[in-house]
Amino acid sequence: MARNHAATMGTSAYDLDRLGVLPEIAEAPRRSAREEEALRPRESTRVRTRTRQRAARQSVSGFAILGGAAVCIMLLLVVLSHMQLAMVSQEIGRLDRQATNLRAEATELRISHEIAFGQEAVEAFAREELGMVDATWGQLVIVGSSSQDVAAVVHAPETRETGIFTHLMGLLREYLPFLSS
Repeated sequence: MARNHAATMGTSAYDLDRLGVLPEIAEAPRRSAREEEALRPRESTRVRTRTRQRAARQSVSGFAILGGAAVCIMLLLVVLSHMQLAMVSQEIGRLDRQATNLRAEATELRISHEIAFGQEAVEAFAREELGMVDATWGQLVIVGSSSQDVAAVVHAPETRETGIFTHLMGLLREYLPFLSS
């Protein structure tokens, strides 16, 4: 009975009994210094081999350099545009706050204007300061289409006095407030 020394690894099988039957192969004899010298490559072969090695080195093409530079420039432009967007957004926020403050101030000014120059204030100023009198009921005609839309037409009888003296008295009455101040 033969011993089976077969070892298996994965899908390969080795027959160790067969390896023992194979003939012995002798080692190659050592070469002498002279033979070693003859086997060495010549200098011209060495130079050609070096140039081939240099040529075989991997290099970067000019197109790749230009592409990389273009990508870097585009990234820089994107960053700058985001910075500009942030600055514009900040300016818009500041202007919105300023517009809100100005609207509030305009409302306050409108209210104070209405208080100072409202209908009642104007009538009081006309009566007290300018010496005007209210129109009588017969001189007023009220025309209105709604309660908020009202117009008053004053009819005053036209009196014409002829004469230079009456004309001079009218001018004097008209310019008297300016002369008294």
